[in-house]
Amino acid sequence: MTTDETRGTQLENAPLLATPVNPLAEATVAFLRDSFGDAVLNVVEHRGEVTVTLQPDTLPQACQALRDAPHLRYNFLADITAVDWLEREPRYDVVYHLLSLETRAVIRLKAQVGDETNPDPELPSVMGVWPAADWYEREIYDLFGIRFTGRAELTRILMPTDWVGHPLRKDYPLSGFQLPDPHWGGQAPLAQPLPEGIGALTLRTRDGSEQANLRLPDQEGDDAGERAGG
Repeated sequence: MTTDETRGTQLENAPLLATPVNPLAEATVAFLRDSFGDAVLNVVEHRGEVTVTLQPDTLPQACQALRDAPHLRYNFLADITAVDWLEREPRYDVVYHLLSLETRAVIRLKAQVGDETNPDPELPSVMGVWPAADWYEREIYDLFGIRFTGRAELTRILMPTDWVGHPLRKDYPLSGFQLPDPHWGGQAPLAQPLPEGIGALTLRTRDGSEQANLRLPDQEGDDAGERAGG
């Protein structure tokens, strides 16, 4: 047997690498289409995982229906996260990972929000379906600036309460600045000048414009001392 024939036999006998298809995926998609019609915008299957994109305002009703349907019972909210597609409209994907503890079936829901006229988009909260959504929604608000309506007031969960901006947005400035101890909270957008007295710039001039390789005063002093001593 040649080497190519041996490899072909090995590939034929090898187990499939793709994740096994969720046995409830087809029933789940059919249920959503029957229940919410045109609010089901798209369905994608990849490597055994099914993602259903919904109209944003349909999310709470769809989540409750998936939780309560006797043949589905998606009763566990595994995660909510977000993705920023800076050049796309709608700009953000908000992604919900659901699990049935009874059947181990999984499904992914997605809503897309945000555009030039709505830079700080909103989505209805799903806390009424799963109270555990509280922390996930706060994290998304904190890091992406997406707000969730119909719930208690949103507060930051990772960043300090006085932090300006949302660090996981793709247009968040990468250049930073030093703040005097012990205060380390707060940021300023790249296009805006820093207030007086809050610290030394690392990669920007004080008027907010970029300046590559800007050296801090203490660094300049150290270098000058080294040069003088050398």
